[in-house]
Amino acid sequence: MRKFAAFLMLLCTTTLAAQNVVYDEIHIFTGKLNGKIAFELAFVPATQNGEMLHAGYIYYPNAKNPAPILVVGHELQADTKDPAYENLEHIAFTEYQPDGEITGKIDLEYYEVEGDYTFKKGTWTNPGNGRRFQMTNMGTAFNAPSWWPGIPATLNSPRREDYTYKYHFKKDENGNLEDITVDVFANGKKMGPEIKESYTYPFSEDQNLDWVTETDVNFDGIPDLYIFIGFQSHAQSAYAAYVWNPDTRQFYNVDAFYEIAEPEFDNEHKTIISRARDNDYMYEDTFKWKNGKLRRISSRKISLFD
Repeated sequence: MRKFAAFLMLLCTTTLAAQNVVYDEIHIFTGKLNGKIAFELAFVPATQNGEMLHAGYIYYPNAKNPAPILVVGHELQADTKDPAYENLEHIAFTEYQPDGEITGKIDLEYYEVEGDYTFKKGTWTNPGNGRRFQMTNMGTAFNAPSWWPGIPATLNSPRREDYTYKYHFKKDENGNLEDITVDVFANGKKMGPEIKESYTYPFSEDQNLDWVTETDVNFDGIPDLYIFIGFQSHAQSAYAAYVWNPDTRQFYNVDAFYEIAEPEFDNEHKTIISRARDNDYMYEDTFKWKNGKLRRISSRKISLFD
């Protein structure tokens, strides 16, 4: 299935007026992981409709292609035995790549008194292998770094329940569908960029098909966008999927879905099975979500005539 301009829903590039958001000053920590890997962590605490939020970016200046990486944090219970407990902040951050993959977990504790903040301790953990790095050589700063792209839209983006969608088609001269466009709205405001998928087989709009549904694609209990995009070989249905992340408040396109034929959702094992026929064989692949990314975990070739 040819993919046609299936855009990642980067809500960080759009803004929605959120009049009930109160921002704190930017917090900036600099240091190294295990005394070796330099990093800068900058984030903004904010309150939206009574809910405390933390979002910002982590930056690795010595990386091959350094770029700010989105981090979203939630407050944890601070150590009540700490003598300065009332001034102690304990935040758990998750590090998200642009495609929604989780590449880091940060546990940060610091003291804050009248706008001044002091590092207590922290760790960065690789979610893939569990390897943990201590935060060392720590310092603070009070001016936004040159790489800071601005306040993440996560802090003023609406929740999933505020979203609706509409879809429409582009047709060729014979009235057959060429592509489908899905527009998403939040509180009546159109959010962008749009989602667009193409069809490689001729369809008519009046066919009895579920063109777009709200389906829980990643088994987290939250409806995602599930779009019928035509057929693969042997008339096997194909779909595109855009999953919602409640932390970043974004939709992410799932590239792996373009490889899946006749998706079958196994809710018990939280896997997605693809069965693609090719002449005398059936190719069965099993996919599973790990750290925000859908990955193939097994494959097998089954003879249809044994």
